[in-house]
Amino acid sequence: MANTDHRHPRSSKQISSNEPRFMNPNPQEHTWIRTIPEFYPDIMRAPAVIYKAERDLARISSNTYIAYQRPYRGKQGLLLIGKDQRPVIIDETDASRPKILPMRLDREAIHSTWIFSITIYPTEGLIQMEDCIAADGAQIRSTKTFKERYAILQTFTDTIWCQDTRFQLNWQIQLAQMHSLENVRALSVNCSNTGGSLCLMPDLPSLRLIKVLPQPIVAPVCVGGPTEYLCIRIIGKPDVYDLKTLAGKDIGRASIQTLTCSQALQQKRATGQPLRVLAEWNEEFESHVVTSVL
Repeated sequence: MANTDHRHPRSSKQISSNEPRFMNPNPQEHTWIRTIPEFYPDIMRAPAVIYKAERDLARISSNTYIAYQRPYRGKQGLLLIGKDQRPVIIDETDASRPKILPMRLDREAIHSTWIFSITIYPTEGLIQMEDCIAADGAQIRSTKTFKERYAILQTFTDTIWCQDTRFQLNWQIQLAQMHSLENVRALSVNCSNTGGSLCLMPDLPSLRLIKVLPQPIVAPVCVGGPTEYLCIRIIGKPDVYDLKTLAGKDIGRASIQTLTCSQALQQKRATGQPLRVLAEWNEEFESHVVTSVL
């Protein structure tokens, strides 16, 4: 990759922390950000609509849609990248306070403004890129199909941007993975387990994104106290685990409520053996609480 952007975050003290964070824009960057709505009005398009069967089933049946997950509870936003500007994150719930996110970019390939639709997950330290609104100065969300826009987004992530979590101030950036509607049921279950949501993206630019909210968690029927499960560690997240039945069925996120359980899991992990635990549903936490490590 030619002429990769190697400008480093200003504070070496910041880099010592593992918590994801942003930097503040300078006055010149604030001025540039204020010009974006005038030149790229596509960013002002109406947000996603919440799925309603009586309104949306016929539309989904008669048009081409594709599905992707927003895996956790997050905030919608924008990623702005200008020819001579540092990457800017706009949190739509706090749009008056833009932030700077350093990214390794091939600056020779950037001739004008790029704008991406993103979801920000502060707790998980994750930013998910989902759509391309403007590509190198050309406004495309209202003129190109989603299939075309996603291909442009893939090209950007493959050839212009290089993942470097440390340089990105400990933010992990990922491209949303697309799925056919045949997988909607399984995707919806996964979202329900993690508090996320499912999005149905229309191929036609004239139609709006449909957001499918997770169904309320239904407490399983307790038939005899704690049950044995496999506990699967989430890489990079201390004390965060998923539960699976012994047959491999996903149960959801495990809740670790005691220091004793946390230490026991860490000790068991050190042996390299599968993490077998007893857990039971807890109404207060609306999750399965690990009661002991086997």
